[in-house]
Amino acid sequence: DLCSLVCSCLLSSGINAEYGDFLSESHLCWSLFFTELVYLTMEGGPAAPGAWLSSLFSCFDDISSCLITLIVPCVTIGQNTENSGQGSFFLGFILALIPTVNFIWMVFLRNKTREQFAIEGSLAGDIVSVFCCTLCTLTQESREFKMRGIEGGQPPMPRV
Repeated sequence: DLCSLVCSCLLSSGINAEYGDFLSESHLCWSLFFTELVYLTMEGGPAAPGAWLSSLFSCFDDISSCLITLIVPCVTIGQNTENSGQGSFFLGFILALIPTVNFIWMVFLRNKTREQFAIEGSLAGDIVSVFCCTLCTLTQESREFKMRGIEGGQPPMPRV
């Protein structure tokens, strides 16, 4: 379980730092954590029901979203807020500028995005993803909306 792995890594980091053995067990523990995180995000492939359409670490699949998120992440948060139907672009942009509130808002948005598209996961997984890979989670959500045809808060228009 990902949560117990994080807890054991945190505990071993503190213990090993005291004994000067930080780079051995602690480093191995965090390596296992990130390997597990990558596995969980890619498990089942992009076409699996209940999965994200692209993996957490596919940032370069949409280079424009990647660059915008890297340079001005508050813009991506605003876009994701609007696309998820949780508020306006401006609301998301402003909330992204407030420390701690921005973290809570990003976790909330990720959770709502998963619910909106029936993507499997948990609140704990959302927290870990946002905390450890903030920019990757933002671009993944942005790609998800684009791949599902939702931009500017509007679903795609039906073709006649």
